[in-house]
Amino acid sequence: MSSYAQFGPTTNGARPVDNTVIAVAQLAIAIGEPDANRKAAAAAVAEAAAAGAQLVVLPELCDSGYVFGDDARRASAEAGALASPADDSPTLRQWRALAGQHRLAIVGGFCERGADGRLFNSAAVVDASGTRAVYRKAHLWDKEKLVFAPGDAPPPVVDLGFGRVAVMICYDLEFPEWARLPALAGADLIAAPVNWPAAAHPPGERPAEVIKAQAAAATNGVFVAVTDRCQAERGVSWISGSLIADPGGYPLAGPVLEDRPAVLTAECDLPRARDKRLAGDNDLLADRRPALYTPSHQGALTAPDERVQAANAHWAARFIANGTSYSDFQETMARIKVWDEWCREWGRTAQRYEQLAETAEAAGRAITAGGAWRRAALCWHWGKFVFVDHPDEQRAAHERTVACFRRGAGTLRPPAEPVRVPYGGTTLAAYLRVPGPGGRYPVVIMMPGLDSVKEELQATAEYMLSRGLAIIAVDGPGQGETEDELPIEPAYERVATAVADYLQGRDDIAPDRIGAFGVSLGGYYAARSAAFEPRVRAAVALAGPYCWALDWDILPPQTRATFQRRSGAATEAGARERMAALTLEHAAARITCPLLVAAGGRDRLVPPYQAERLAREAPGAELMLDPDGTHGLTNHAFESRSKMADWLAAHL
Repeated sequence: MSSYAQFGPTTNGARPVDNTVIAVAQLAIAIGEPDANRKAAAAAVAEAAAAGAQLVVLPELCDSGYVFGDDARRASAEAGALASPADDSPTLRQWRALAGQHRLAIVGGFCERGADGRLFNSAAVVDASGTRAVYRKAHLWDKEKLVFAPGDAPPPVVDLGFGRVAVMICYDLEFPEWARLPALAGADLIAAPVNWPAAAHPPGERPAEVIKAQAAAATNGVFVAVTDRCQAERGVSWISGSLIADPGGYPLAGPVLEDRPAVLTAECDLPRARDKRLAGDNDLLADRRPALYTPSHQGALTAPDERVQAANAHWAARFIANGTSYSDFQETMARIKVWDEWCREWGRTAQRYEQLAETAEAAGRAITAGGAWRRAALCWHWGKFVFVDHPDEQRAAHERTVACFRRGAGTLRPPAEPVRVPYGGTTLAAYLRVPGPGGRYPVVIMMPGLDSVKEELQATAEYMLSRGLAIIAVDGPGQGETEDELPIEPAYERVATAVADYLQGRDDIAPDRIGAFGVSLGGYYAARSAAFEPRVRAAVALAGPYCWALDWDILPPQTRATFQRRSGAATEAGARERMAALTLEHAAARITCPLLVAAGGRDRLVPPYQAERLAREAPGAELMLDPDGTHGLTNHAFESRSKMADWLAAHL
């Protein structure tokens, strides 16, 4: 489920909200007494609701208890008898009822049985609509390893309307890399159910676990709400250090540090966590230098099978949203075992569609043939788009992309007209589509990203065409048909100027109503164009970086290699320098035309802080952030593309 900022008046993407009351409920949990434990939780939730809480955080394993012992067989049997599947958990059902009754959300720990029978130390986010997310503890502590399987997914970030809440459990908080992930994904608050066993600490000092929780808040600029438990269980005592910390790391409530039940509340200005600026010209996320944090033995990350896995993780939704069927994706990926097979196997899928197209053409079935040609083109494109290891194979696949799509372009409705845009002594290849004859239509210049091309953008173009907007999708420098002819151009407004000049000569285009749309690196290009080409009247920057070089070392190896190739850099160090030239630092303040900055909270390629910084600095900007969205919002394609097309239509 996703949530978007409403369109309307904003100030650099920000919108005023009331403070949110957050509660942490420190409970006495009895092992093997789930009914009693749920009753205690219900009473604490009611107390928190009476204090105005909109979110209540409950302890780790607060339905089952925690101390299962050090005999693996007996411990597993006992935990198994208390565990339940997330979709049939009496604990989660109770939380949903409480959430509906009290009009709040609950984060708490429960004992989960997975579909495969394994047990997990889990936490759920529940509101009146049901279970919004389930997180399985990734970093298991001590004897937990005898009972539970570790989770392997990052902390989820869930938009609960009043703010974006991330979840992790206890020991997870002690790993700085893990707390950084939700911060990069746009979390306002980290909710952490914990069971902190008591340990000796120097007189007058706070327990180290409390300090680490405050440090996680301060180093990531987020609120942190920790709920511990109290009263000994099978001889184990607890710190009972429940607290709520602000983005500076300072306690707003707690820590309790007393062995007693307690409900703490604090008013939290959650949007404050979205501004990472510190005193002076400092920014917690923008000032990072990931290049310095990466061990020199990163070579293992570029192993071929790892690259296939990374491609699968980053691009599955994109391939499907842009026109490749789920079955084609699954069947093709199943054949690819090592990276060197990538282009060849996507080519095999493409050839199947080429054969279908030729058969249909011979039988006079032009519509079927056109659709098959375009599917073939997409598959060739997926095969070559980041396949820089074998340039000859990549070039051949790209030529097939262009040739296949051109054979199917005429059967699109409206058709895609191939045009050439004069540019710097050469021409840029583009497709122009006009909603219908006899009019002068507003037009959107569509700008691909680092690894996309004009052909791939047609799935998004359909949303604009259906709203009466013409589109011209162009392969700029370092893209598509010019990727081997011209290097990436940081001053991409030169391309926008060339396209605007070309459109002046068309009698079916309204040259005074030009918009720009760009995705990924194309989002940067769209923002640059809005800053420096005055004929751009409105622009959408989707998943575009403010300064991508800040995240160089977290980019997939294929993306880094592709940038190096398309930028013309001889070395990786040179590519990093050239990427640093692609910055909106001095451009954002010049964007006075309407700018929609669209981003996903779960974007691992361009973290959402980049979008939030652009929206903050551009005077004409609105921010549309989908907290559950991935790169390019392709996992929510219909919703996001409809909203972006509606926005462009309204402004053009």
